[in-house]
Amino acid sequence: MQAPPTPPDAGLDLVFDDSPLVGDPVFVRHRVRVPTLVVPSLPEPVRAIACRNWEDRTRAEYIGVMVARRFHGLLVDLNAPNDVQELAVAILLHEQRHVSLCLAAARALGSPGEIAFELAELQQPRSAQGAATDALEMIAATFALGEVTALGLIRAALRDVPRSGFREILSAIARDEVLHARIGPALLAAARRGETAAWLPWPGDAAVRDLVARHRTALAQRAVVEPEDALAARDPAVAAGLATVGIPAGDAFRAAYLQALTHDVARTWRRFGLHDLL
Repeated sequence: MQAPPTPPDAGLDLVFDDSPLVGDPVFVRHRVRVPTLVVPSLPEPVRAIACRNWEDRTRAEYIGVMVARRFHGLLVDLNAPNDVQELAVAILLHEQRHVSLCLAAARALGSPGEIAFELAELQQPRSAQGAATDALEMIAATFALGEVTALGLIRAALRDVPRSGFREILSAIARDEVLHARIGPALLAAARRGETAAWLPWPGDAAVRDLVARHRTALAQRAVVEPEDALAARDPAVAAGLATVGIPAGDAFRAAYLQALTHDVARTWRRFGLHDLL
């Protein structure tokens, strides 16, 4: 993976390429297996939308790698229990595999594999609040809200797209997201019961409720679909073409996102006895 020199206040274009070691038979056994991707004949504007969407998914998953690295680092600083640290590493590995899967889909649709990022997305700087506060915020916002929403969203996408190698990629990601969506509520519930006091003290219901409200509002305001893509996908022929390569229609995707953020989050938090914090 290469990146050209760039000023410290600029974005960064990362080239997702393979090394000369890619054919080593030992290394091959440890790489992610990509489903066979058959690209149907699509009008060029539809292919471009699909390619851009899979590039966006690649970007999101790679940011997920950086987030998981930060999460594991915070757990190390806090001397969190070994099993929790192990789960954080598992999540990191999942995210890296998701990058490879989404990148394969984007490349099949014509992407050169060069993705733009903001530096802050890659650096994931820690705040001045301290490791415990940062970790609690990540657990609540990134995992108990964001990843629960992501799982509901990808399940909705699986209902809306036909069988294909692209759908198999979504299925593989969804299987991993079950862990990602569970660790946040589980750790929050344990912290609230005082079971993590040695490394993750509970700051009080009011503080957590305020934190959750702030992040939930921010998530609700996210633009999860490019307006021009959503407009194009209102054409039934465009929507059908996008579905064949694992891209649900824009308006339906946005509706599924809001449904997951409200219904799926509320249902999950209720299961863990956290519903009164929403």
